[in-house]
Amino acid sequence: MHKKHILLPLAIVILSGIAVWFIMNNKPEVRKNKKPPAQSLRTEVMSPNPSDYTVWVPSYGVVQPKTKSLVIAQVSGQVVEVSDKFRDGAFFEKDDVLLVIDDADYLAQLTIAQAELKQNEFTYEDESARSKLAIQDWYNQGNKKEPPSLVARKPQLNSSLSSLEASRAKVIQAQLNLKRTKITAPFSGRVLNLDVNVGQVVNNGTILGGIYAVDSAEIRLPIQQNHISHIDLPETYRDTSSDPVPIPVEIRADIGNKTHVWDGSIARVEGTIDSLTRQLYVVAEVNDPYRFRDDGTPPLKIGQFVNVLIKGRVLKDVVVLPRTAVTPSNNINVIESGILKRIPVSALWKDNKNIVVGNDFTTKQKISITPLGDVVSGTRVKIFDKNSQPKKNFGSKTKGSSNRKSKGSA
Repeated sequence: MHKKHILLPLAIVILSGIAVWFIMNNKPEVRKNKKPPAQSLRTEVMSPNPSDYTVWVPSYGVVQPKTKSLVIAQVSGQVVEVSDKFRDGAFFEKDDVLLVIDDADYLAQLTIAQAELKQNEFTYEDESARSKLAIQDWYNQGNKKEPPSLVARKPQLNSSLSSLEASRAKVIQAQLNLKRTKITAPFSGRVLNLDVNVGQVVNNGTILGGIYAVDSAEIRLPIQQNHISHIDLPETYRDTSSDPVPIPVEIRADIGNKTHVWDGSIARVEGTIDSLTRQLYVVAEVNDPYRFRDDGTPPLKIGQFVNVLIKGRVLKDVVVLPRTAVTPSNNINVIESGILKRIPVSALWKDNKNIVVGNDFTTKQKISITPLGDVVSGTRVKIFDKNSQPKKNFGSKTKGSSNRKSKGSA
């Protein structure tokens, strides 16, 4: 039993030594001087064709009326009539009667004021006649000087004149109050909300509803600091009287599954930078946004959120590239004679689809528009010319171009 305890470990040691010797003398041979198979990438390219490019700066905002007003009662009384034109969403024209307040009390006040006026007119005429007679008697008595005011009854005449003028003012006030029982529209517009109805008693100063003008609508638009240099803002100066040239804008809103478009212009630039967002705000104006249009475009709604494209400056002699042509590190892959070269670029403008760069390319160079990942310069590639494929419009100068339909940043 003692011999087995000695032989078993000894056998394990011997076998282990044999195994180590076998492994050390049977190492795998390294194949030397065998080059890896040459690899080439396949990429789609485009020619850097320079052109002029119109920048359209993106923004957004909420539609608001240019002119908005509260309809407030100027007299007290019971509402006896509300026009159908003074209902929520209804349209009305200037001077249309929107609401009528009971005028019985104001007719009575006008009658009383007119009667008081007639009485004061008679009193004034009587005092005027008395004054003339007193003055005539003064001179008939041989007096050469002007008669004293008491003799000429001037205090009585002035008192009656004051009463006459006060009664005339009362008639005018009564007529105004009677006229104010009929609430008329100050402009052509639309009803925002109605706060009263027939039978309700209102007081002077009661808010009857809200209205807004339909001649134009406004949209307050934020402009990023790096976008301001791309727009010729219609700035105004205190020492000039010329009107700034309006800048065209395109307003877009999705209603259902269709995108509708309205045209407008930048009416003015606000005079301060927002302290929270550090953005400048401009105001776009849409003229007559509620007219009927043959293409079925609905009218703008107050409070409606819209996306806006503002026409900016024209970039001369630039190259428009798709987003796929530029790497996240702002490099592009230029191919010449089948060899790829990665070069950095500085974007003059970019949006969700396009990147605009300067024309620093030669006629022999092609630009890869296929995402190739982290490829080093000097890599050999196989290409097929972008110009031989169906054309895709990456940038255009026309109004309906793709660069106007997407948002981006410079």
